[in-house]
Amino acid sequence: MNNADTANAQQTIARPAAFSGIALHSGLAARVRFSPHTENGGIVFRRSDVGGVVRASSDNVRDARLATTLGNGDCIVGTVEHLLSALSALCVDNLQVEVDGPELPILDGSAAPWMLFLTDACGIAKQHSPRKIIRAIKKKEVRINGSVASFSPSENNAARYEARIDFPHAAVRRTNNFYAHTLSAAEYEEEVSRARTFCYVGDVEYMRRNRRALGGSLNCAVVYDDSGVLNAEGLRYPDEFARHKVLDAIGDCYINGHLIAAEYASERPGHAANHALVSAFLADKSAWVWE
Repeated sequence: MNNADTANAQQTIARPAAFSGIALHSGLAARVRFSPHTENGGIVFRRSDVGGVVRASSDNVRDARLATTLGNGDCIVGTVEHLLSALSALCVDNLQVEVDGPELPILDGSAAPWMLFLTDACGIAKQHSPRKIIRAIKKKEVRINGSVASFSPSENNAARYEARIDFPHAAVRRTNNFYAHTLSAAEYEEEVSRARTFCYVGDVEYMRRNRRALGGSLNCAVVYDDSGVLNAEGLRYPDEFARHKVLDAIGDCYINGHLIAAEYASERPGHAANHALVSAFLADKSAWVWE
């Protein structure tokens, strides 16, 4: 299955399902329940503990420093990018996500567990309304905090992502620093979904002093120091760091629940640049059309 296979019909999940995991930054257990959603309903997050609803939308991005956090009043839901990345690859347009805390579980730090849960536990169901895709018709670029990100027109309504990373640590520089991927469910599952989030060991202590990454461990991230990767199993891909940046970009670019058919390119990518790009791109009505 690829994006072209389902471009003519919206999709949701076939049946509700739930599971629990540990949230990365709070360190607390988080229970998530997925339910089917109506056509044109979009991707909606509900907080069962405090009440409130927040829709996946670039207008609702509250924080993009270490992860993508959505907010609507007191309804805050963080670390949504890996789920959104899997939803983009699976062409899921409409979904209700209920969570009992302010953050989704980190799982193993990649999108692979989300892919498995959505396909095996929930199943994917076609709907009747046509799928709406945003197609780039001119280049749009943003520069923010040393990051550069752009959308350019693509051929055949493809969504292609490329990322070039630049980290000042030998363990990262020894890996391939560039990766490109044209989105399709099968190739994404094999080539992108298993790439984990990563951090420098020195940053872990800083984050924990600031009450962040309290649920982090070698089970949910690649951690490295100047000599190499600390995880006993090593890397899942020789360019896992760059692949994870593509994984994040796919999720951030799906923040409105619509595929952006464009050539996405980035240097030193990050969540803040991704969301600045999406917002600037959508605000420029001459840069895109509905398909």
